[in-house]
Amino acid sequence: MGAKAKRESMKIVPPGKKKCVWMEASVVSYKLCDNNFDCPTCVYDQGMQLKVAKEKERAAASKVEMTPDKFTESWVDRMMKLPASQRKCRYMITGEVGRKICPNVYECGSCSFDQMMQGRFQSEVLPVHAGKAVEGFQVAEDIYYHEGHTWAKPEYGGRIRVGLDDFGRKLLGKLDGIDLPDIGHEIKQGMAGFDVRRNNEIARVLSPVDGIVARVNERVADNPNLVSESPYEDGWLFIIEPTKMRKNLKSLYFGEQAENFMGEEAERLFAMADEDFRMAADGGASVDDVFEAIGGKSWVDFVKTFLRS
Repeated sequence: MGAKAKRESMKIVPPGKKKCVWMEASVVSYKLCDNNFDCPTCVYDQGMQLKVAKEKERAAASKVEMTPDKFTESWVDRMMKLPASQRKCRYMITGEVGRKICPNVYECGSCSFDQMMQGRFQSEVLPVHAGKAVEGFQVAEDIYYHEGHTWAKPEYGGRIRVGLDDFGRKLLGKLDGIDLPDIGHEIKQGMAGFDVRRNNEIARVLSPVDGIVARVNERVADNPNLVSESPYEDGWLFIIEPTKMRKNLKSLYFGEQAENFMGEEAERLFAMADEDFRMAADGGASVDDVFEAIGGKSWVDFVKTFLRS
């Protein structure tokens, strides 16, 4: 009884995680999605599809009856056996829509609803879950953070939205302009991803992930103040098609690690600050232009120190 209970407890989906479609279809007992439901590029999905194909070939050659426990059904095969009312669209599985039944036999590439959703996700900003203030800087719970104070947010379809975190935007202060990369431009994790301008000075900001730029936020290019007003939502910078998503995300800060990182950065900043700035920070005062408040340093040198550029 105890062993059975332990096995069942291991199948609980942790908060913030999603079932893989193979688990959703009950082909496998437990597998969480680690590729943002971008099945065509998922190594696990490719391996499972190959396993099912080989099992079907073996069964056909030996003329034995095919049974589900021998992996003779894919997740699509299993889902299509369900009543039409239970064939969840992948957007319903991920929680992006409350209820949607698959209208296209899970052939997402030719699905008009999928194309409509992809277009919406590229143009609209998905809400950021409530964050936590760490030493006066906001940390969102569903975002990955790079040491150069940029953030990466995986979205449905395998794309990643990129922006400047709250520490970075307060550090830079009031900007005169942001020079975003061109669509189609390849960027590398830890390398310069875009430039920011202030008082005729230019500073380079690092990209949090590898990938190809698929879309840029033209509103930010026209109005850099959006970054200061809404760094995690309206002030996003660009969307990329990642080339090393799983590897890149492992090297970023997330959750408690992100909070610890932000706290350490705040301590570094306070160590450089004058007494007036320390008193304001200790008193909980919000400083939206750290450079202006700290005074007495070269803006470019100051930025390079914290943005690692």
